[in-house]
Amino acid sequence: RKSVVGNERWYEKIQMSYSGRFQNSILTKQDQILKSNLIKDWRNGMYHNIPISATFNVFKYLNLTASFNFTDRMYTNKVMREWDTQQSKIVQDTTYGFYNVFNYYGSLSADTKLYGFYKPWKIFGDKVQAIRHIFTPSISFSAAPDFSSPRYGFWKTLSYVNERGETVTEKYSPFSNGIFGTVSQGKQGTVSFSVSNNLEMKVKSDRDSTGVRKISLIENLSANMSYNMAADSMKWSNLNTSILIKLTKGFNLQMSATWDTYTYQLDSYGNPVRVNKPRWTVGKGLGRLSSTGTSFSYTFNNDTFKKKDKKKNDNKQPQPQPNTLPPTVMRFGRSRGVYLSTIRSITDMGLSTKRKWNTTAGLPKT
Repeated sequence: RKSVVGNERWYEKIQMSYSGRFQNSILTKQDQILKSNLIKDWRNGMYHNIPISATFNVFKYLNLTASFNFTDRMYTNKVMREWDTQQSKIVQDTTYGFYNVFNYYGSLSADTKLYGFYKPWKIFGDKVQAIRHIFTPSISFSAAPDFSSPRYGFWKTLSYVNERGETVTEKYSPFSNGIFGTVSQGKQGTVSFSVSNNLEMKVKSDRDSTGVRKISLIENLSANMSYNMAADSMKWSNLNTSILIKLTKGFNLQMSATWDTYTYQLDSYGNPVRVNKPRWTVGKGLGRLSSTGTSFSYTFNNDTFKKKDKKKNDNKQPQPQPNTLPPTVMRFGRSRGVYLSTIRSITDMGLSTKRKWNTTAGLPKT
């Protein structure tokens, strides 16, 4: 629009960006670089990525985000494999040309925020004004086709009979040695669930101009897991939990834990093996603790050092300078003789002394 007036239109909420790279690399001797062939001897390729996303507000309180991501890799060669019956081994054949290896996926997510407030009873005093709890649930769905399907040509199937008479079938990608890699195998259809919590407290404070200040009790308490509908087995992921606590303004403590959601059984050798039975289906709870982690972090910037310098300057007290006299006020007057009245105030000692000097005698008059 030429003039932005009124609410934002739906197409103005769409965001799109592009990033690209062109890369060449070679591993050779120094005197062979100029003699090498750019196509045959160098590993080269181009990489393109185009993400598109848009966020809409639905029913006033629900945020709906749709996104689409496209990635393309451009190569000048591919490596094919075949079984050599005479040598009884797999041989490779490099074919030169122009090849596109692309993949894409789409996702849709929804989230909202729920607020809860608690005011302590007056019998506990009025220092704590209120406690606020923010609960943020979200759900997302992402999907992608199987790019290892023969219709794309990014993956090949090689079948052969080895020297022992066994039939071997393996899958490979002619572009696996490409400088930007190749596409992954298998289709994707994942539903992800996550929740996050924030807990803050508002208390009275004489140090703040507003009379109150906020204290973070729990900066973030989150949990997330996902369900892969396209997987043949083990469709549930592990449960990941974490908590972030602000101990001071710049010092943070973060703890995390991973919970295994599947059960284990012993195989014929007596070793535990993960089986396709979620723990809640056999009455063993939601998950079993498998790993934990703890980390500390401290954030500092220019303001941190400025505050320290200010404190040092405030703590410095003025030192008395030796051999210095306070300012002298001289008054001239006339009495029965000629006198010079000098008033000296010693401010550093908190004392005040007055002496009259006789200019003729040069001695203090007592």
